[in-house]
Amino acid sequence: MRLQLAIGGIGIELTSEGAGLADEPALQLYQSFLANGPVDLALRIHCDPLPPVVAEEVLFHRPENLWRLCRADGRYLFEIFDPRPPHPSMQMALVDRDLRAGAVYLKPHSSSQPPTWSLPRLMCPLGQILVIHHLAQRRQGLMVHALGIDDRGQGLLFVGKSGAGKSTLANLYKAHSDATVLSDERVIVGRGKEGFFIAGTPWPGSAFEISAKLVPLCRIFFLEHASNNVLVSDRLTNLLGLFFQQLFLPSWYKESVSFALEFAEELLASTRASRLGFVNTPEAVAFLQREISDVIARH
Repeated sequence: MRLQLAIGGIGIELTSEGAGLADEPALQLYQSFLANGPVDLALRIHCDPLPPVVAEEVLFHRPENLWRLCRADGRYLFEIFDPRPPHPSMQMALVDRDLRAGAVYLKPHSSSQPPTWSLPRLMCPLGQILVIHHLAQRRQGLMVHALGIDDRGQGLLFVGKSGAGKSTLANLYKAHSDATVLSDERVIVGRGKEGFFIAGTPWPGSAFEISAKLVPLCRIFFLEHASNNVLVSDRLTNLLGLFFQQLFLPSWYKESVSFALEFAEELLASTRASRLGFVNTPEAVAFLQREISDVIARH
């Protein structure tokens, strides 16, 4: 079987032989990301026992993340561990260093015959890791801990830590038929021929709203709760610090920090950005729509 996804402009092709895709509720998160187009990363899926690959060097490992990255035979070796003690390896991927092709080995989703494999289990965390790495290595963009909104064709990026109100604001936007929630947890900020854009990912937060849309970026807001709806200007250096705190960076890739700094400086210098204090009422969305009404009118 062959499956192709497009996430933030990155084409991922998944193929398997002798094993089918498991039918499970979480598959619906990936429906809007199914798309044919250019392939940036081709992965071959094997529902077999994990091969005895010897890691030559550990490049990144934090036990609490339940995965590690090594180097093996000139390729990247990603190992995903079972969250249940004693945390044996449950998934393995050997990927070329240019991130164009690789092989994934994972245990069958169930004891059914022929075997099946789980797309959500494959894509979280391995798919997330590969997308983050691909964006940095190709210097195409960043994944941000943020809420992304398509408001009548204008991309709004709301950056904030856990508890800042991303899902709260996403739920307020759900009542507006002229707005689409791209994601309330992980949003891709990319740079194309026409400038910066934002795109949804299939990994939502508690609002459980996602879209595969790519939308031109209009405004950036740094979220915080407040007693009234208010926009506050701040120094670029302060906003840059807030932005960096919410990036998903491939810290194992040594050029990632320098690229992210360059990208973020250009992004915040060219896009109007401010702090946003808001109240959890429908007026918050009305306040924001008034704020960008002049942009909407021009388009």
